[in-house]
Amino acid sequence: MAGRKLTYSQTIFAVKIILPAVAILLIIGVFALSRGQTDQTNLPFSVREISERLREQAVANPLYIGSTQNGTEIRVSAERLVPAKGDQKVTTFTTVRAEFIYDQISIGIITANQARLDTAAETVEFIGDVVMTDDETRQVNAGKLLTNRDMTNSVFDGSVQLMDRNNSISSEKLEILRQTSSSPRRFVFTDNVKLIYNPEQ
Repeated sequence: MAGRKLTYSQTIFAVKIILPAVAILLIIGVFALSRGQTDQTNLPFSVREISERLREQAVANPLYIGSTQNGTEIRVSAERLVPAKGDQKVTTFTTVRAEFIYDQISIGIITANQARLDTAAETVEFIGDVVMTDDETRQVNAGKLLTNRDMTNSVFDGSVQLMDRNNSISSEKLEILRQTSSSPRRFVFTDNVKLIYNPEQ
């Protein structure tokens, strides 16, 4: 029973927070250069155009406010957006915060010290004090999160802890895997896995 409950909670967490967070960080490079844009449904620039625009400038306090096709409002901010020197396809965001709002209610927040967007590899890497929370007190803490564009492979690394009310799972690594973008997800905890289950009173 304990295992089944945790699996369900983890699945809901991934659907509500992790997957939208990854998707929005992949397109933040576009909208950070056009602050204040709302309700966008199509990307105004290609990946090549993103790289060309980012190559020319660093942006202080970038802000993106937009919405997904299902009506979830997304607010993403950072202290600074900087193209990597010598690599025009890599962009770094510092002190990143993303909030997800549905029906005027905050359903989740993701924060990290840094995020690296690689448009060539189509990956996003969150680095340093990665924290994801939702509106039902679930939270994932990790040192790092690396995910690909289609979200078929997301890896939390470095002292991972998933907390769900009174229960928690800790490990050195958490992988969220699926064969295709529409396949069921598998949660794989590896290295020094520890489960703490406290039955609700």
